[in-house]
Amino acid sequence: MANFEGTRDSNVALSVDNQARKVLILDTITRFDSTVGNFESAEGLFDLGGTDETSNPTNFNGNIQSSGFYTFSNTLSLDDIYDVSLGAILGMSAEDEYDLFDSGRGATLFEDAKAPFDGSSEIQCGAEIQVGADNTDLANISSFQKIAQQSTIKGRFFKFRCKITSDNNKVRAKVHDLKFTVNFEKRVESGEDITSSASGTTITFTNGFFATPSIGIAGQGMQTGDYFSITSKSKTGFTIQFFNASNTGISRIFDFQAVGHGLKST
Repeated sequence: MANFEGTRDSNVALSVDNQARKVLILDTITRFDSTVGNFESAEGLFDLGGTDETSNPTNFNGNIQSSGFYTFSNTLSLDDIYDVSLGAILGMSAEDEYDLFDSGRGATLFEDAKAPFDGSSEIQCGAEIQVGADNTDLANISSFQKIAQQSTIKGRFFKFRCKITSDNNKVRAKVHDLKFTVNFEKRVESGEDITSSASGTTITFTNGFFATPSIGIAGQGMQTGDYFSITSKSKTGFTIQFFNASNTGISRIFDFQAVGHGLKST
């Protein structure tokens, strides 16, 4: 169950749904101190500031904020710039507090009700997870873009937020689950017919990995007793040296294949 310990702007409120889950919702346009009329006999829903023209003359016909943002408490900071595959998981329900038969509209207007009977379509509200990225610092992030089912974003520092919307100021989104996933693609770098130096050869990957990859070597023209040693293996490359049976450095032709995750960008 989400705790929503991040930062909400003034248009977003924290509530509880009918399954006892914490939910993010858009707040109302009319505040308690701006209601009018006789509070003791006000009609409509109290948290909406009233859905009748007498108690809420300005916003009685639609009192939910159009949009608001919730910023995640979690950020992502990497050791370098990578192409990062990001996924979004969002759980949401919707509620039209103005157009249900037993709330908002009132029995006196039932004859004037238009289809659909149970209110506006849920498509009138929504929520999406957005990401902002920068190559130098979290503090520099000021613009965001929507994470589709999966998006690949280049950067070193990442912030995340949820945008909640109501298209008609009547239907309210109730967001009960927010998650982002981080994936680094599995990939391979290879080299063929490389002639090594007798004193050792350093291989630098075209693009570094997020973590040190596994390395496979295939030597050519190997003689009985020949062997090789790999040193300085890292996310960006490795050093290889071939030896003969007398432990003397020799030159050999070889292929290599490095298998790992993550694409370091330039």
